[in-house]
Amino acid sequence: MVLRPVLLSSIVLAMAILAHPALSANNCSCRGNGEDIPEGQTICLKTASGAKLARCERVLNNTSWKILGNECPTASLPQSAIRQFDQG
Repeated sequence: MVLRPVLLSSIVLAMAILAHPALSANNCSCRGNGEDIPEGQTICLKTASGAKLARCERVLNNTSWKILGNECPTASLPQSAIRQFDQG
């Protein structure tokens, strides 16, 4: 029977065509802080336990947040600079 291998080949080809867009998507993103964040970007993510530094990564063909640190980095002046500013 020649029909059986042709049918099997057609099914395999159709599955490969349908799966291709999902496997090769380059525009993946994570949802965080009410926005779509592109894969690879790092943000200060609001969580139930406070703000955390997190990066959008792909895990088993799905995007997920990877927590990088317990706190988000912040900028601050040293106390000596603050005292100089206060003194005028």
